[in-house]
Amino acid sequence: MTAAAGNMYEKYCDICKTSLSDFYRTGMLGCPNCYKVFGKELAAVLTEIQGTDRHVGKQPKIQGLNKELLSEYERLKEEKELAGLEGRFSEMAELTREIFDLQAELERRGLI
Repeated sequence: MTAAAGNMYEKYCDICKTSLSDFYRTGMLGCPNCYKVFGKELAAVLTEIQGTDRHVGKQPKIQGLNKELLSEYERLKEEKELAGLEGRFSEMAELTREIFDLQAELERRGLI
């Protein structure tokens, strides 16, 4: 903790001189050392924002069959576009029907 001219109780990073009030005002830290200097304060902020001060990783929101259906939908759309570019119009019509059916299922599941 370093005394500032305006506030002798202000906490500062000794490397980049970012203050705790700078962090609260901008939400940004100045350097990696700030994480050490403001560790307790950051833990409190993270807990308030995300319910924990630990990183537990992101879990995909869409898994299993839903993910497969979305992947198939994207693949069919790409295949249809390619068929159109190559002049395979009867194949394009069939792909359009498949896409329409799959789109209805995805909408029913709330995925699109």
